[in-house]
Amino acid sequence: MRVVLSKSAASWLRTEMHYLQQRNTAAAKHFAARIAQARLVISAHPEAGPVARSLPVPGARTFVIGDYLLDYLIEADRIVIVTIRHGRMRSADLPLEADPED
Repeated sequence: MRVVLSKSAASWLRTEMHYLQQRNTAAAKHFAARIAQARLVISAHPEAGPVARSLPVPGARTFVIGDYLLDYLIEADRIVIVTIRHGRMRSADLPLEADPED
């Protein structure tokens, strides 16, 4: 199944990559590889992340990769990662409608 990022998740990812690249290029490359790997796993196994009861959108799931959490929704023909956040951040207020960025 195809995995896409919402506009807000893509924006957060760009910001985090920029932050990491400025401080540690190796960490930025490692982070990018882990995100890519997580997208592959979610694509192959959409129900890999448990349903997140703390998120405001019914059926939203959370996939953990190291210190980061990917909150996503399974739709009929794709999976939308609606937020990416560091584990120390509180649960995001997920948008009611996913705004995918292909």
